[in-house]
Amino acid sequence: MRISVTLLQYEHGILRQVLDVLAEVVKGDRAAAKRDDVKELLDFLYEFVDRFHHAKEEEFFFPVVREQFPRFKEEIDGIYDDHVKARGMLDDALKALDENDWPAMADACRSLVRHMTAHVELEEDRIFPPVDESLPLEMDERMNEGYQDFLHRFGDDYYQKSEYFANEIQDRLLGPGFFNKGIY
Repeated sequence: MRISVTLLQYEHGILRQVLDVLAEVVKGDRAAAKRDDVKELLDFLYEFVDRFHHAKEEEFFFPVVREQFPRFKEEIDGIYDDHVKARGMLDDALKALDENDWPAMADACRSLVRHMTAHVELEEDRIFPPVDESLPLEMDERMNEGYQDFLHRFGDDYYQKSEYFANEIQDRLLGPGFFNKGIY
């Protein structure tokens, strides 16, 4: 396993969890009753997805992938476009929330969830496997050093705080154990 891929997959796990919560909140029409919590969730997504995860991919991961795996140039160009679209969808959701326009907020959130789910699947199904298989270890090591320097900007405990937030906002918005009910 290449650490550069593993860390991005870990971040995708946090992202998926928060997106699942968002999808359930707008599906269940709970957003208006939990406005402040939804705002906090969207603010978290803005920081975690745009300022942290996407910024890290753009600064460290995709430049190396583009250089080492030129066959992915088109996909990477599309991924950069996806990052811009996701930011716009978050802006739309936050604006609608600020204006108490619940239908527009729900539409923007549903679009964001669909968009980011497809985006993550593209990265994990198409890009990550060959990188994980063939990226030279020295390049992976350098990328990870860049990741660690980048992480310091957010605080060395940023992963723990993000994971804690994902669990806590899930319990706050949906109730403890919501996604565990009925599995067994």
